[in-house]
Amino acid sequence: MTADDAGAGSLRKAPPVAPGAAGLMGSSRSFTSGLVTRREAEHLLGYAAGSLKAAMRCHRDRWPPATAGRLRDRALLWDLDALLAVVGPDTGLRSRRSDGADPDGLVTCLGCGRRFRSLGPHLARAHQMTAARYRTEHRLPTRSALMAPTVRRALSAARIEAMDSDPQLIERMRAATPPSAELVRRSAAGRARTDDLPSVRSARRAGALRTLPAAQQARREAVEARARAAGFPSMATAIDATRHLSGRAACELIGVGETTVRRWRRRTGN
Repeated sequence: MTADDAGAGSLRKAPPVAPGAAGLMGSSRSFTSGLVTRREAEHLLGYAAGSLKAAMRCHRDRWPPATAGRLRDRALLWDLDALLAVVGPDTGLRSRRSDGADPDGLVTCLGCGRRFRSLGPHLARAHQMTAARYRTEHRLPTRSALMAPTVRRALSAARIEAMDSDPQLIERMRAATPPSAELVRRSAAGRARTDDLPSVRSARRAGALRTLPAAQQARREAVEARARAAGFPSMATAIDATRHLSGRAACELIGVGETTVRRWRRRTGN
């Protein structure tokens, strides 16, 4: 038996396999406990073939050791619950991208139904398409995430670490970024394809309801600050003190727009 890369330690003999459990690879069922080989775990955890082995080698301290061995094919076995604890859904990620992952943290390919931690490599290899084309064909919002939350968090942390260690990286990234006009064009084209989607409308409506009160409060505070800067205790006092002036003269004295003066005068009845 070969304990290759995960630090097998002292292995115990695997218990008898339950009927049907030997068919994990390629199965569409969800397994929540038991012992699995690394290849079986790749399928269940959403890793591409061979990638879990590389992940275990790069982050040995993160992954649990193998707990048993199967004699008939000299395979190491891992506790599935322990592996799921490593790659389980992450709810602490903050991102502007809408989360496209399933409750277990994996992302389902709408083309073939297979599930992965990141759809990008799968789309290029199996469907020969880019992420942008995939979103277009399946009418997904342009900012919908195609990665599991844990993958996005790991990539974000790696990017921050790279920028901290290489001060010139940000400048190189800026140099490689398309002009702002091109980014605006791409963004508008992407929104035009999905503006009528119920999910997009619902998300925008919810976002507006969340941000509108804060925006209104910020606006009020800015107006009050300008009135105080002009020497008035408050905006209401400023409006009352300038009611004999024209709207243009009042706005110049207070330091706000003429439309703001008219709106406040209507509100206060002046």
